[in-house]
Amino acid sequence: MQREALVPGVTEEEMIRLLETYSGVLLGVCSLILGDHDMAQDIVQETFLKAWKRHDYQRESEKAWLIRVAVNLCHDYHRSRWWRHIDHRLSPEELPLAAPEEPDTDIIHLVRQLPMKEREVIILFFWNNMSADEIAATLGITRSAVYRRLEKAKQHLKLEMEGG
Repeated sequence: MQREALVPGVTEEEMIRLLETYSGVLLGVCSLILGDHDMAQDIVQETFLKAWKRHDYQRESEKAWLIRVAVNLCHDYHRSRWWRHIDHRLSPEELPLAAPEEPDTDIIHLVRQLPMKEREVIILFFWNNMSADEIAATLGITRSAVYRRLEKAKQHLKLEMEGG
């Protein structure tokens, strides 16, 4: 039996399904972007609140929509004054990554040093196994921009790993 909608179009079951399906992915993305696990949790909660209030996402692209909202909230937080007054280091134990293997602390540190645009595509491509088309839809950029950012990020990472 379907429960009554909390707001028009969004049932309690739908919200529970979204939370169970995507909260881990969103927490991983936000943690890597921000480097602050507690703030990442807050942003994930705010992302789901927006989903509950807005409910205008397309069901077939709900993952992309939720990640886009979360990334935009990370950007908002990154631009805030508060950002300058906190310690942004995140221990590997705090990272809820989608990748099955143990995270390499050095790589995580290098990824965290990348410019935000490059960091986002690296996180979405390698940690969340999203395709270039999915990343483009999520970030609201073209597919070629995704490839350019990936290539630029790889070049930066290669230089840093070689000691340059």
